Formats: sequence, C-alpha cells, structure tokens
Amino acid sequence: MLFRSTLWITKWAAAKTKSAADFYTAGGGITGFQNGLAIAGDYMSAASFLGISAMVMSAGYDGIIYSIGFLVGWPVITFLMAERLRNLGKFTFADVAGYRFKQTPIRAFAASGTLVVVAFYLIAQMVGAGQLIKLLFGLDYWMAVVIVGALMMIYVLFGGMTATTWVQIIKACLLLAGVSFMAFMVLAQFGFSPEALFAEGVKVRTAIAENTGKTPEEAAKVGLSIMGPGGFVKDPISAISFGMALMFGTAGLPHILMRFFTVPDAKEARKSVFWATTWIGYFYVLIFIIGFGAITLVLTNPEFSDTAKGIIKGGAGTANMAAVLVAKSVGGDVFYGFISAVAFATILAVVAGLTLSGASAVSHDLYATVFKGGKADSAAELRVSRVTTVVLGIVAVALGIAFEKENIAFMVSLAFEIGRAHV
Repeated sequence: MLFRSTLWITKWAAAKTKSAADFYTAGGGITGFQNGLAIAGDYMSAASFLGISAMVMSAGYDGIIYSIGFLVGWPVITFLMAERLRNLGKFTFADVAGYRFKQTPIRAFAASGTLVVVAFYLIAQMVGAGQLIKLLFGLDYWMAVVIVGALMMIYVLFGGMTATTWVQIIKACLLLAGVSFMAFMVLAQFGFSPEALFAEGVKVRTAIAENTGKTPEEAAKVGLSIMGPGGFVKDPISAISFGMALMFGTAGLPHILMRFFTVPDAKEARKSVFWATTWIGYFYVLIFIIGFGAITLVLTNPEFSDTAKGIIKGGAGTANMAAVLVAKSVGGDVFYGFISAVAFATILAVVAGLTLSGASAVSHDLYATVFKGGKADSAAELRVSRVTTVVLGIVAVALGIAFEKENIAFMVSLAFEIGRAHV
C-alpha cells in the first residue's frame, strides 16, 4: 500500500513537472513546515535508522558520536547558510558559490564535489536497501539492489522534486511514529528506566564475551566497554576530528542544501531548519535507545542467532538489520512488516533526493553553465537531468553491490568528510 501511494504521488507530480524549476525545486512552492519535514525525511536515512542503531549495538557509547555529530551541524546551517542560500541561489549550491567568483572553475569544482558526496552517500543507502530486501523476501542481494535502483529512477525521472518532497514527508511521519513506538516498547520492558536498559546491555555483552572464551575479568571489561569511549573511536583527537567532519559535513550535503531552494522566501527557509532540527533531534534520541534495545532483545533471542554471530565476528552487513529485528521483538510480525516497509520507503526517498541533486549538478552546473555558457534552454537541461538520473542509477547499483559488507553508518561518515571539504 505504501509503495502504491508513492507511485501515485509520482504520477501526480509528473503532471506538475513541466520546467527545470519544477524538476529541481518544485517551483519554490513548498512551505517551511513541509520542507522541514522533508529535510528530516531526507536526513533520517538508512544510515541513521539502520546504521547508527547497528553501531550502538556493536560499539555501544561510541555509536552516539554519529547522532551528536549529525545533529550539531544544523546550527551551522541555521545561522550561516539557510537564509543566504534562499536569497542568492537558484537551483544548486554552485549557484551560491559562483555568485562572487568566476563561474566556470567554481561550478566545475562544486559539481564534481557534489557527485563524489552523492556517490558515497548512495552506497550506504543501496547497501541498506539490499540487506533489507534480502532479509524480508529472501532474494539475492544483487537482485534487491537492482530493484531499488530501478524504483529510484522512476521517482526522479517522472516526479522530480515535487514527488521526492512528498515521499519524504510521508516517510518522515511514518518513521517518527515507528521509532517512537519501538523506543516506548523497549523502555517498557525495563520499567521505563534507561539505567536498567543500559545495565542489561552490559550484562548481555559480558555474557557474549564469556561465550567466546574470555575469562570472567576480561568479559566484564568487554561488557563495561559499551558504556564508555573506545569501542569505535580510539583516542580524543580522532573523536574531535570525526565529530567535526560530521558537523561541518552536514553543511556540505548537496541534497540537503538543495532543499532550501524549494521554499518561497528566507523566512520559510529558517522555519524549515527549525522544524528539521526538532524532528531530527527527537529521532536521534530514540535511535540510541533502540540500539541498546538491539543488544538486550536481538542478541539474546535464539531466533536472531545469525545476527548475534555477525556482531561477534564483526559482520557489519548482518548488523545493519538490528533495528528491523528490534521491531519484530517488540511488535511481532505486523509491526515488523510496517517498520520494514517504512525502512524501504526511507531508503527510496533518500536515494531519490541524492539522485536529484547529482542530476542537477550535471545538467544545471556542468551542462547549462560550464559547457553552454548559460545559454541552454530549459527543455534541453531537463533532458540532460533525466539522462544523468539513469546513469546515476546504474552507478548506484554497481557501487551497492561492490560494498555489500560495509557498515552503512561508516560509509556515510566518509560522505560527510567529503562534504566538509566541499564546503
């Protein structure tokens, strides 16, 4: 039903997408509240829902650095970028970057940076999608990735920014409702005491360490380690560097920056950031609870023994599905199906936004401005966008298959680092 709804939205949006402005920015007709939800939907990606919960399950405390790093980048966007982007820009970040500089080199550099960020971010989403469909339907991983790539191209080719925006809004509402229920049910099993949840997580990780042959003293250290730094980030300098990459990388994500061109004025752009920060902050608090819920509910459940073995052996691909398995633990098969559908919609919405930003970088920045000197007509620019969408879809599928075993939160951190350099 969710899939049919998104296709209907795409059909409706296709009728409204007649120009380059409609394709790139939905004609600037999105309100601040709607855009804030869409930004949250774009940002609450597979890396957030699947990757961070898996990272918390496997590394404990250090997993929260992803949540904090992703979140604290938003004040930078609020005070330094949102209003200026809306006032100066037209379609892309390169419109702003090239405002006071020589057009050709700046646009070529900005467009190239955009494509690199998009490529790394797409890898994470495609890996998450492939693992999810593989888990749900028993398909081969490569087949699952191809299906996602095909659907992504349909959304962007026909619906443009209008379809992408409304798919992201619907997905954000469903995802926030789903993770709220999951976090509530996890805490309910521990008397709504986070302290009791964390204590049980330590106990479970200690027992797992003992089962791998460690002495009781060594196992106790392993169990306690999830409540302190060092599970993923090994030293303070690395923690600071990594946190700064995530913080400033947010301000360099092309599919996020592009959303500020969809609102009618600077006031609505500021309102977009306010609402986006509110929903994203709430979401990340819940994801940390769900990550510890995965330790206590997934790793101790015989039904999910393969996931437990994957964690012990460092199998990132298996661990990526931790949040989905928590949903099955707390809500049974019905809620498991709901969360799986929402996770799938999450991935589709984000890859659509990423593909749209990559297509705009090629068609608007490279083709229309660099190669055609600003003299390309709207119809030709739109055709180049759609051809680029197909090419990006094929590249995304190939990269998703090649990086099957990677943790998706880690892959996104690479995109954020490149995004930081991009800015």
